[in-house]
Amino acid sequence: MNDATADVSPPLAVPGTAAVTRWEKLAVLLLILINIGLMLARLSSADALGSANDRSRWCTVWSLAARGTYTIDEVILFPGWDTIDKVRHEGNFYSTKPPLYPTMLAGLYWSIHRVTGWSLITETDLVAQVILLLVNLIPFWIALYLFWRMLCTFQFPPPVRVAVLAMLAFAVPVLPYLTVLNNHSIAVVTLIYSLYCATRIQEAKRMGADPGSRRLAIWYMGAGFWAAFTCCNELPAALFGIAIFAALCLIDWRRTLIWFVPAALIPLIGFFVTNYAATGGWKPIYMYYGTEKYEYVHRGIPSYWSDPKGVDKARDSVPEYVFHCLVGHHGIFSLTPLFLLFLPGILRGTRAKIRWQKNWHAIGVALTVAILLFYWKRTENYNYGGVSVALRWTLWLVPFWLLLIAEFLRTSWEHRRVALVLTVLTIPSMFSAWAPWNTPWQQPWLFTLMTQQGWIDYSDPSPKLETPIGSWLTTLPDQAEVDSDYWVEFYTGTGINIRLADLGPAEAEGQPARQISFQERDGENIERSRTLTVSLEGVRAGSDPDEYLLTWEDSNEEATREDQVRLLRGMPRPQTFSRSLDRFLFLPIREDAFQCVRTAAKVWVPIGPEEDKNYLQHRVDLWTSAEIPFGMAQLQLSRSERASNLMFARETWRVVQVGKLIPATKE
Repeated sequence: MNDATADVSPPLAVPGTAAVTRWEKLAVLLLILINIGLMLARLSSADALGSANDRSRWCTVWSLAARGTYTIDEVILFPGWDTIDKVRHEGNFYSTKPPLYPTMLAGLYWSIHRVTGWSLITETDLVAQVILLLVNLIPFWIALYLFWRMLCTFQFPPPVRVAVLAMLAFAVPVLPYLTVLNNHSIAVVTLIYSLYCATRIQEAKRMGADPGSRRLAIWYMGAGFWAAFTCCNELPAALFGIAIFAALCLIDWRRTLIWFVPAALIPLIGFFVTNYAATGGWKPIYMYYGTEKYEYVHRGIPSYWSDPKGVDKARDSVPEYVFHCLVGHHGIFSLTPLFLLFLPGILRGTRAKIRWQKNWHAIGVALTVAILLFYWKRTENYNYGGVSVALRWTLWLVPFWLLLIAEFLRTSWEHRRVALVLTVLTIPSMFSAWAPWNTPWQQPWLFTLMTQQGWIDYSDPSPKLETPIGSWLTTLPDQAEVDSDYWVEFYTGTGINIRLADLGPAEAEGQPARQISFQERDGENIERSRTLTVSLEGVRAGSDPDEYLLTWEDSNEEATREDQVRLLRGMPRPQTFSRSLDRFLFLPIREDAFQCVRTAAKVWVPIGPEEDKNYLQHRVDLWTSAEIPFGMAQLQLSRSERASNLMFARETWRVVQVGKLIPATKE
């Protein structure tokens, strides 16, 4: 057989199966076109920076294209660009993601920027959508066609081929990831490309094709390149790389070494070279999880991975984790019930008439078991892939599962109940694939439902306050005399600065007290001055200012005691503050951030005629730190109307100067 006739069959006719009919061609075209329309609509509403996962990769893309560096120190300072998916390496920040794929995208972005002038910083969503169209969606649409061709090569009946293709196009959990920058969807695509090339080689061998044909050489190279690229995007897929190499060696080990291996080396060399260029080492950054590269303190702020929150905190036992991975809130079978059909497909797959097809089913099962066991033993990573609509580290296995489903349907298609079973299993599967329209970086609908029902709880409730807080004044000095360094100045954003200062101990109404000076300043001019004598016990107990304010003096002769009480409260009525999660706050008084306890309180005051039932909300947001005199780092006062839901007044007091800092106590 000469090279010109080396192909085993016409493009759309595979020996041993029904010929492709016009009906099937139209059905396949229609499925792909519908997917194209839906995906384009989905892409148009996607938020490029909606997740730390996306931002981590985009940071590398921009830094490489704009600055020629893998460090992301500059770009994470842009509003909305910071990410928790970063490591601290040799004094700089880097993305936690393998650098090969972002490096390739940096070249694409550089070309787009040179041609159009668009920037990832100023036209973020537009540039991201163009890139994602080119690297996610178009390759996936090609994969849909090649997957159908592979189903033809497997000699499945036409109705089975169309049904399984429809599952890939509309009912699998990889679909939400196609409109964001990630490694999972591209791994699914490249695995299909590699499998397609390998199965064409195997079928050509079975049909007696000329082993020296140019087309076979291209398929060997395609299988090697795409298999290796799959491994570069999903590191555990290295097992797949070994499996496909072994499968093709059984066909022709010489040609596998001559054609497959050199093609596979291209992405593998790129993976390690870019990793070395980024970090100065060959070891992927993922493998440093749990070390100082992930768990660091920078400018007073510990990394997120020093104390993960929510589902990222490994808190489930092994049985609980296995349960939720299979049939629980991130369950393979609970979120995509269609995958239940690959279980009986395993038995049917062992009975496949063609040996190479039987081998791929066995490889799919072996990879599934190996990957599940690998992740189930990593107790420090029991986070289900983080905030994600699926068990995302299993997504690259989806093509294998669909082949097993097709194997089950091959012998069951004509049974009357199969259509009903498919309908029942498809509806929730499609819902899981399409309900997260804008982003896959959210919890699955089943996770939300189980949380609402109280069946699971991955929340991190704020710790309770040891002492109640009734006003923004939370701390007083301990000295028995005036502490001249115990003062703090706030900028309010209105041109007026506020200065609080200690005036020393006092005694009023027979109890220990402290006097403080409260001055409103316009530059060097004092616009208003108050001297407040407060009960030491009352302030430290978190009482309402009406209880702990003992005496007062005010330069405004018309002022009343109620004015002083309202000042200390920040609102017209008494209310105890509630605590939320701690926050880190940068202030101009030092380089490192302050760890602050954030609390808030609000009251509703009726306004207007009683029949209008309209109210004005007074809200106080308070950031407290024991390192700052008087305890207050920042105060935000706001007022909004309930009827219109509009905020019409807001004032923020922020520390700009301080007499001294109080040494932090170590617990």
